[in-house]
Amino acid sequence: MGHGSSNRSASSNILSSEELTLVENLFKSMSRSSGSIKREDIFKHWSAHLDDTLLQFVVRFLCHEPGKRVSAVNGESFGKLYVYAVRGSSEERTNLIFTGFSEDEQKHEIPTATFLQYLQATINSYLTLQKNCANSHFLSWSSIGCTVNKRRINMRSRTLCEELVWGMEYGDTLTFEQVDVWFRQAATFKTIQSHVFHCLFLVSQKKGDKNTLAKINDLNLLPLCQGLENIPHFPSILGLGDVLFLNLSLPHELRNEWRFLFSSQVHGESFSTMLGRITMQGATIIILQDMDDHVFGGFASENWALSPIYTGNQSCFLFQLEPQILTFPATGYNTNYQYLNLHQKTMPNGLIMGGKLEYPALWLYCEYGSGQCSVSCTTFQNYVQLSGKQNFEVKHCEVWGVGPVADEANEEERESRSILDQDPASTVLLELFGKKLHSEGLREKKQ
Repeated sequence: MGHGSSNRSASSNILSSEELTLVENLFKSMSRSSGSIKREDIFKHWSAHLDDTLLQFVVRFLCHEPGKRVSAVNGESFGKLYVYAVRGSSEERTNLIFTGFSEDEQKHEIPTATFLQYLQATINSYLTLQKNCANSHFLSWSSIGCTVNKRRINMRSRTLCEELVWGMEYGDTLTFEQVDVWFRQAATFKTIQSHVFHCLFLVSQKKGDKNTLAKINDLNLLPLCQGLENIPHFPSILGLGDVLFLNLSLPHELRNEWRFLFSSQVHGESFSTMLGRITMQGATIIILQDMDDHVFGGFASENWALSPIYTGNQSCFLFQLEPQILTFPATGYNTNYQYLNLHQKTMPNGLIMGGKLEYPALWLYCEYGSGQCSVSCTTFQNYVQLSGKQNFEVKHCEVWGVGPVADEANEEERESRSILDQDPASTVLLELFGKKLHSEGLREKKQ
């Protein structure tokens, strides 16, 4: 470990021929075929795409030569930036930070505050690049008024390295080894960092290349927002940074699109309306804001459907966005992930995630407008009470379907089903109002 072995680990990250061509062509373009890029030209080309803090790190890394103020960047340093930032090992990514921290002799410690600024700047740069590239996924959110909440991104940065920042053994500075160890488990941040620099090198190419534009559009970490085309100023609780990190917490197959299902500010404060819009819609994310302005919710991996038993699987999680940013993955201790029931005398009525039936982690009562969060929960790791008060009042609720809705098995089966089966929302509404389904038991049996 340490600075000396970084060149050795770099040899394991040989670029593909396509990446090599990308780096060589960009270097040739930015250097005007002179063999080096002027320091001021790095600022000129990249200041519109990178947060200023990150840009300063990058320039110092590219021009690093202890004891000298280097005014030009050679091809080796330029290629090393791409390797370290896009394909780098934990040690190489750490080296990028420590080398870019100061133009003096390479440091063995970095202020914790400076490390946090680097994380924040990288996240902000990802969103800036998506905007500058006119990425369709980014535009689908920005067009409805979803903005970047920089305060929450700053909070998110602290959460990403909570053990480093708050750990009793660490103080105001971090060593190379501590940051290296952190990078080994920081999969989410490494993904964002890789996308930032891959996109940066692509967007810096000459404009008009359809192949390059297609590659840029493929670098999506944000989902495509669907279902709000007719609501141009949607009052979402979420900022773009929230959408980004919640999406990166989902199973990979559910990250491509979010489908708007319900908002209390759009559809009204009605539990029956909410259920009619979210049942049988596949996996969902529920976000709540209470009267104490705590913002929290959960990811439910399976269809919401009336049942006396818990459903869902270990990919379910709860989260809090205000006053802290916290994520609570499943413990595996029990399988009490998601529950929905109505008209029960001996069992809870409403929507529940986690905990036990009498002590749920998150419970929305079937009489819309109130709910309950227990102070403890064994279903989700490191759980803390999500709401401001244990019994809370709902200020705002919204629900998103994530990933595609599962297709029906085949058209023939669809045609043979009851009309209520084809419209499960109607079934839920009837059961909500206590109506008996007289067709039950009268259907033809499958052969």
